Amino acid sequence: MSGPVMSAPPRDCPPWSAWVLERLQMGLLVLDAQGDVVFANQWLLTHTKLAADAVLSKNLMEVFPQLKDSAFAHALAQSIKSGFPTLLSQTLHPSPFPLYLPSSQRGQDKLLRQSIRIMPAGGLVADTMDQRYTFIQINDVTQSVMRERLLKAQAVRLKNMAQVDVLTGLGNRRRRDDVLPTALRASGKTAQPLSVIMFDIDYFKQFNDIYGHLAGDECLRQVAQVLRDVFRRPQDMVARFGGEEFVAVLPETDGQAAQALAEQVLQQMRALGIAHSGSCTAAVVTISAGVAVYDPAGGQTPDRLVLAADQALYAAKSAGRNQVCGPQ
Repeated sequence: MSGPVMSAPPRDCPPWSAWVLERLQMGLLVLDAQGDVVFANQWLLTHTKLAADAVLSKNLMEVFPQLKDSAFAHALAQSIKSGFPTLLSQTLHPSPFPLYLPSSQRGQDKLLRQSIRIMPAGGLVADTMDQRYTFIQINDVTQSVMRERLLKAQAVRLKNMAQVDVLTGLGNRRRRDDVLPTALRASGKTAQPLSVIMFDIDYFKQFNDIYGHLAGDECLRQVAQVLRDVFRRPQDMVARFGGEEFVAVLPETDGQAAQALAEQVLQQMRALGIAHSGSCTAAVVTISAGVAVYDPAGGQTPDRLVLAADQALYAAKSAGRNQVCGPQ
């Protein structure tokens, strides 16, 4: 491929201008009043993998037929008509021109992300020319886009890490605070039920005192696994609320279904058979649960709904533990 091409350089063009334009790390195109290409710099030729004679004196839409009826074509027409420059952001128009990464082969879809500025010549510049020209500047923003994506992905990972309980791998209280308000709004809009279940391991302090904190940590991990096994739907959210307490947020689940699920948790906990000689309820580790149901008409806040579930949990523990209590 040859260097930059121009059919009719502007009058009084400095002798070094072609050298500068050839070495700019951006694409430059100049169109005449008929939309024919009168200039294309080396950067553009390199990244389009086109020879100069395939571009020079050809109509832009013939050189790049994919531009026909595109947002770029519309912006170009509007800019020429109004005489004002136009910027096409890569956010809405990521790759209008078929510009390829240097290492890619055509057809492999490794296109550069582009920021494009369309500039009709006007004022004193236009007065020095024998006809109207339009300048098109194409910047490669691929690396910026990749960095932005990486930063966003890192931010998501950090947010997720900040919302995970390290010991159990479940969500933590911050995760609950993030999910529950959104779930309540969705429930209010769809008029679908939503239930919250609070769980508490019975006599967990005594378990730690007798068996030690390492055994206590393992017990918490096993409780977390039971909760994962019972609450499998993608929309369900289970979190460690603090200490030996856990919370489940269950969209599209009424009180009856929530109580049945809580009973499954209790049954699976007993089936694990984790010895607990300090329990006044059973010879194994058990768990208590309290269920609350969101009432959109009642205008419950997330905190009030959790409080209602906590009150139901307190009722279950007061009634002897190892049981489920429904809405109070």
